[in-house]
Amino acid sequence: MDGRIERIVAAFLIACFYLAASGKLVAAMQQCGYGGRKFCRWYHRTENVFISRFVYWGFLSAFATLVTVLSFSEFGEQVALAVSAIPFFFFALLFYIVDRKYALKVPCVRSGRLIRLSACYFFFVAVFAFCALSLCSFLGELVRRNGAPEWLVLARYFPVSFLPLLLPYLLLFANLLEAPFERARNKKFVKRAGQVLNESNALKIAVVGSYGKTSVKEILGQLLSVKYKTALSPLSYNTPIGVSKTVFSDAANGAEAFVFEMGARKRGDIAELCALVSPSVVAFTGVCAQHIQTFGSEAAVLQTKCECIQSGAETIICGEGLKESVLGADFLTDEEKAKCKFICVEKLIKDARYFADKTTFTLCLNAGEIAVETALLGKAATENIALAASVAETLGLTREEISLGISHLKPIAHRLELKKENGIFILDDAYNANEKGAAHAVEALCRFEGKKYLVTPGIVEAGILQKSINGRLGEMLARAKLDGVALVGGMQVKAVKDGYLAAGGDEGKITVSTTLEKAVNTFSGELCEGDAVLFLNDLPDVY
Repeated sequence: MDGRIERIVAAFLIACFYLAASGKLVAAMQQCGYGGRKFCRWYHRTENVFISRFVYWGFLSAFATLVTVLSFSEFGEQVALAVSAIPFFFFALLFYIVDRKYALKVPCVRSGRLIRLSACYFFFVAVFAFCALSLCSFLGELVRRNGAPEWLVLARYFPVSFLPLLLPYLLLFANLLEAPFERARNKKFVKRAGQVLNESNALKIAVVGSYGKTSVKEILGQLLSVKYKTALSPLSYNTPIGVSKTVFSDAANGAEAFVFEMGARKRGDIAELCALVSPSVVAFTGVCAQHIQTFGSEAAVLQTKCECIQSGAETIICGEGLKESVLGADFLTDEEKAKCKFICVEKLIKDARYFADKTTFTLCLNAGEIAVETALLGKAATENIALAASVAETLGLTREEISLGISHLKPIAHRLELKKENGIFILDDAYNANEKGAAHAVEALCRFEGKKYLVTPGIVEAGILQKSINGRLGEMLARAKLDGVALVGGMQVKAVKDGYLAAGGDEGKITVSTTLEKAVNTFSGELCEGDAVLFLNDLPDVY
């Protein structure tokens, strides 16, 4: 082990084992958007089990390695050191095997950036391991020449066993050094996408707002596809990279219409996206206290979302609820405000009836009325359909074309999506993270006839409003008189529970668990055929 070649081989093997064991860690970095600060906040939060796992791994590996090298010292130094490597690599392998049993809520996407980060991380782990082994070898020879006890010389590689404790920070360092390359690469990619869009004669529609963006995008895409070959930004791809990936996707070949979802976490994000896309029509769903953690205030949210009005789009179709805030915005010119067309979606909807498994209503458009029966659930569904239909009508679709598109609508994944397992109804509203949507979801749950249960971690990224918003959520759950409320997590669930109890909720029906699995287990034994469970805002792994 004292030779340089042996240390290089050992460092390479360590890097291989540790990269395999760091799969969840790298995936967490991806979920954090490769943001170092967000990754640090996640890793160092109080209840994060990852910390304890790496600590146990490091200390068990160190203890086993030390005991082994000392136990085999009588067979000679080289044999003792070789045998001591067995528990060192064994615990890395054991960590990898055990950790694989815990699936991520958000699967890791094997993107080019993830592969490049993994390669960079592998390199730094290997270099760090080689340097650590070399330093330990040097110190071992130094203490040997100074007459140190033989056991101390034998244990000279013992500190390397604590390397697992440093893996998150080595990943952070690799991400930090690799980031400039990624920014330059992304800039070129986005620039090329912008050039393609500028040269395209296709319709370009942007969907902006604090809530309902993905639903309106999916509904509008289905309606437009009746008349146009339509390409949508997939899933919740709402960043410049997401838009660019859409432009270069197979669906974009020959597209006559693009529908882009536009998200924002800070001022300037919507302006950047609109500059890239140059939309001719914008569907503005609404504004609420979303992402206050990064925006700082609701006023900042409104100002950022209104960047779509300043984008140069010919028509901005807004929900009626935006009228007062938009027309009163002092940062918009009169000309910009004049481009806004305010739609009162409630006036477009009549005779709405909400059932546990479907929604029916009459949609009132300028071209005439449409009788709607859809599998999309709740009041939010009727509002999203009405807004999307209004945009489609503005773009020239006939009443018959809109009616045909609506008849083909399917439930949108993780947005009040109804499933049935073993006779139990499951409302999957995992991607709902705002107060308005939560109210509609609870109303949908209450329409079932059996017992009703709810699982939620509360509402996050509400910044200074987080306590009050989650308190109101708790009050809402108390008024709903559910048969069970299971809260998951730490910080925000306290506010939910306090609001629930303050509103007269039954303390025996509310529980707090550290994981989703434990939360479900609190009432799984009570579920019978016909009962319903709502999963409201199932957080990704990095919360």
